[in-house]
Amino acid sequence: MKKMSRGLLLLVTLAPLLAVADVNVGDLPEDTIWYLHADLEAMRDGEAGSKLYAWFEDEVVDDVREEVGIDIGKEIESLTAFADLQDGTVIIANGPMAKDTQDKLLALAAQQGPVDPREYKGKTYYFFGDEDDPGESGGKFLEDLEDSVFVSFAVQGKALVTGTEAQMQALLDNKGKVSGPGSHDGALLVLTANKALVQAGMQTDALADEDDDDWDSNILRNTREVALLVADKSGQLAIEAQLQSTDPKMAQALGAIVNGLIGLQAFNSELEPGLQNLIRHTRVEVLENVLSISTLIDPNLVVTILDE
Repeated sequence: MKKMSRGLLLLVTLAPLLAVADVNVGDLPEDTIWYLHADLEAMRDGEAGSKLYAWFEDEVVDDVREEVGIDIGKEIESLTAFADLQDGTVIIANGPMAKDTQDKLLALAAQQGPVDPREYKGKTYYFFGDEDDPGESGGKFLEDLEDSVFVSFAVQGKALVTGTEAQMQALLDNKGKVSGPGSHDGALLVLTANKALVQAGMQTDALADEDDDDWDSNILRNTREVALLVADKSGQLAIEAQLQSTDPKMAQALGAIVNGLIGLQAFNSELEPGLQNLIRHTRVEVLENVLSISTLIDPNLVVTILDE
């Protein structure tokens, strides 16, 4: 079960390299604490995204294919993952997902422990884990999938993974779709753009250590949430990040630091041309308690950095 959970964690961790913006506030539960959406099909077809996908295929897809006989590139077209405080983690993979692939995934999970098939309104799902020891509840960062998890292939073209049975049954009722309440107070920030490749966001409260007084922890304690967007713009990666601080002074301080770092490197002749171009195109803006950073970067430079 832990190996299966780590495999899911790997896929979710890598998903920002493959993500396309297809999530809005109305798609997320009201108490969502993090989210991401990934679309491998769109990544393969994108001018800038295809270069990142080629790296991902060499580094990940080929290894998974060799080790477990599953071709992620063919079986999964898109992935949505998020967690909320009440029901924990939800992962929804969309794609053809052949019956042979489903059987392989169930067999891998069964190697770690008993499989408990269950029925809900004529649809089958599977429970893996110890029902008397369900592990973490409402896990913030996939902890709730470490010791128990629910999986279903009952909705055509989808693989559903949840941390709670109630969430699984709700997804089965709604044909594998998640419906949020629409715009509401306290909703997570969602950045969107045409031809987006990466879309992610999270609340940062859980990251701060209240017993730690260093600069990093002070930033986290004064940050409400962060959001990230990477879009394909004329073959370049257009990156936008936003940080919402609880204290406008903290946003101003962070903005000044970033501007200072840019200024220090602006005339550094030893920098590679790609990094010099990145610095020239970086823009920093602070509006009240919101820090925004945007830039353009060559996808070949990103691949080079990943290879290093």
